[in-house]
Amino acid sequence: MVKARDQDIRFLKSFANSIKADLHVAQLGRVYKTNEDNSLVDVQPLALNSSGTKRAPLINVPVGLVARHYIVVGAVVLVQFLDRSMEGWNRSSNQEFPLGSKRMHDVNDAVVSEVMWVEGY
Repeated sequence: MVKARDQDIRFLKSFANSIKADLHVAQLGRVYKTNEDNSLVDVQPLALNSSGTKRAPLINVPVGLVARHYIVVGAVVLVQFLDRSMEGWNRSSNQEFPLGSKRMHDVNDAVVSEVMWVEGY
């Protein structure tokens, strides 16, 4: 016999897992395209979806200053997702900016913070 408390616990665990599945923090990806100065890259996430298919690529992802020195096509990078939208951020002004939307931990706010693997290192 299933108790009501057991059902509540199952619901809460399922609800927590649902929230975690929509929360983006960081993931590994492989760079497949860079711009001229390595400040923006296109990245294919390495972890597959639960169905076994590839995740959607991340396009025009900003790269941290240190990582730019090591990034090449084929490099595996650590991609992080900002807590808040970076729509209003201007890379050249380095000033405070208003939030462009209410989104949080979204794949549209990705940044490459580290190069994890490059062939030959």
